[in-house]
Amino acid sequence: MTRIYAVLFIFFTSTFTFAQTWVQKTDIPIGRHHPVTFAIDGKGYSVTGTLTNSSYSKSFLEYDPVADTWTTLPAFPGPARSFAIGAAYEGKGYLGFGVDNNTDFNDLWVFDPSTDQWTQLASCPCQGRSHPAFVIANDHIYVGLGGSDFGDLKDWWMYSINSDSWVQLPDLPGPRRHHPFMFEADGNVYAGMGHGGPVIYDDWYMLDTATLQWTTMNNFPGEARVAGTQFGNNGMGYVLSGDGDNHSFMSTGEFWEYDPATDNWVQLPPHPGISRWAPNSFVIDDVVYFLGGYNRQVGFFPTDVWAYDFSPSTVGLEDSQVAQISLFPNPTSDFLQVSNIDGNVEIEIYTTTGQMMGSYTISADQRIDVSNWSSGVYQVRLTTDQSTRFERIVVR
Repeated sequence: MTRIYAVLFIFFTSTFTFAQTWVQKTDIPIGRHHPVTFAIDGKGYSVTGTLTNSSYSKSFLEYDPVADTWTTLPAFPGPARSFAIGAAYEGKGYLGFGVDNNTDFNDLWVFDPSTDQWTQLASCPCQGRSHPAFVIANDHIYVGLGGSDFGDLKDWWMYSINSDSWVQLPDLPGPRRHHPFMFEADGNVYAGMGHGGPVIYDDWYMLDTATLQWTTMNNFPGEARVAGTQFGNNGMGYVLSGDGDNHSFMSTGEFWEYDPATDNWVQLPPHPGISRWAPNSFVIDDVVYFLGGYNRQVGFFPTDVWAYDFSPSTVGLEDSQVAQISLFPNPTSDFLQVSNIDGNVEIEIYTTTGQMMGSYTISADQRIDVSNWSSGVYQVRLTTDQSTRFERIVVR
């Protein structure tokens, strides 16, 4: 973390204590990159990956967010591996693909936390591959792209959880690549970016899970990137950290939110420190936990874990007046309407680095002009004599 960023981060978190800031949690016991992570029934899991001695792992860890503790579980029963991929769905965790020293895997496994057992499922009738895309939606797993002994791939396959069977889908319309970003949003599959040959991509695509056809979306607006982590939450998609367009670290651990309804991206507060190569994440109760990966700048395996809470923070809700205030539209591009005002309210709006954009004392409904503000996320503090409420707004 640079000195400037550290000062801004400390100032921002200590002064305002917004919910939408990064908070450090208990370190994970094992540093590794390319772990597979997922969350089930209020617990987070991390399994496989590359360890600090460059060996491939079968270790399996469980995180309890209430106790903020990690527990070592029985090892994954399949071959040790890294560059694998997985996700959770309907109370179970799925893992597959990846590599060991000799094999590109095409297998698929499911973990049931009610029995603490892994079961092997039908293998994909496709080329084995490392760091492909892997998304679960509507009782199906969608797998595509990735690297192999035959080079980068662009084919896609669909696995039926109910019938334990695979079918091939249309190829991605863009170039071949490995280590893309991907997530489910609004019931559809989104994928793009990643690395193909000498190129780091910024393109973006949607697979309609009803028609099984691809659509080319707007390019990602930030620096082209590869080898980060991603997740979906509350109908939105997110990409976090990774390498930039030179396949090296970025100065911050960039965090972006994608709205499938508008095909637009906005930037959220980055995780502390520089970006990491091949980290991972899982979401529990509207909180994303970020962990693992490799720090390319100084060459080590971080064990620190960071959490970002998407839920709004409210203090003193016994003051019903501040609880009833409405802020809309959100996202917005020209104005923010403040409504349901009953009495004097202090409103302060800040950037994610703590810069005040405006301070207002109002006693009636009012519009705040944001048409000249840069696109991004802003934090709003609403204060009455008895309570304070914090909200996040997005300016496009």
